[in-house]
Amino acid sequence: MLVSFRGRCRWKKYMPNKPCKYGLEIKCLTDSTTSYLYNAYLYTGKNSDGNGLTDQEKQLLVPTQSVLRLAKPIMGTNRNITADNYFSSIEVCRELKKNGLTYVGTLKKNKREIPPEFLSKNRQVQSSIYGFTKELTLMSYVPKKNKTVMMISSMHHIESTDSTKGIPEIISFYNSSKGGVDSLDEKCAKYSCARRSRRWPLVIFYRILDIAAANSFILSNYDSANRLMFMKILGKSLVTPHLERRYTTPQLSHELSSLIGRILGKDKDNEIGQPSNEILRFDTMKNCHICFKLKRRKTRYGCQVCRQPVCLQCSKPTCNNCC
Repeated sequence: MLVSFRGRCRWKKYMPNKPCKYGLEIKCLTDSTTSYLYNAYLYTGKNSDGNGLTDQEKQLLVPTQSVLRLAKPIMGTNRNITADNYFSSIEVCRELKKNGLTYVGTLKKNKREIPPEFLSKNRQVQSSIYGFTKELTLMSYVPKKNKTVMMISSMHHIESTDSTKGIPEIISFYNSSKGGVDSLDEKCAKYSCARRSRRWPLVIFYRILDIAAANSFILSNYDSANRLMFMKILGKSLVTPHLERRYTTPQLSHELSSLIGRILGKDKDNEIGQPSNEILRFDTMKNCHICFKLKRRKTRYGCQVCRQPVCLQCSKPTCNNCC
């Protein structure tokens, strides 16, 4: 996941295949069905992927270190991890197998473990070649002319084809489980609290809030069509305690107090009391609290409800029968 950022930062990355191109990379582990975020960390430069690993694990390849770091919360749960060819290797499959996890992913064609026969493009379209060991399965598939796709899996151990799609089962499973991180990124972009900033800690904080909102929506079992309403309710519930504190502040202006009262569903005018028949006069001239920013009118009169100074132009006379 690449969080858009154009400010100054040592670990800002350039990814031409991403929509935002420049930003901060967050490596994520998500659920393939719901896009729920299990684990994530911010890439902060070279040798940062192995933070939290043992000295022996830090001797492994950098992509393997990244996978092991992300998979810590689900070790031993017999789950599967699906990733792209940057993370895929025989090493990562074996390390995950030791920890009770399986792996499925595409494989780069420059790996020395791949037999030359698997890289041949002069094969029949939609043909596949399998290679098996006790723990791993290697597959070469030709989706169209002059194109070969390499797959590696520690989950599949037989030659099987998806009857509905007519493609190998490994590729069908990979396509159905590879989009968890991209789906989470789309959710964060659709309803986001982020604001433009040149400070990278603030950018990451905004993304943490977006991810927390997406995770809470998944856990709440809300109808997917009502996500916007859920976000509104969540936002209001988060700010309500602060609004309650501000509402009771005596130094708060009447305009702001009335606005907060409308949000909270309270009527502060009724709490203050009904207007009396006596004219409210001040000993000294004061600025009208309504028009003082524009015309700075002075007045001795005050509102009988909010007790704030108000000029004659900003008030309306009312007879005693209508009070």
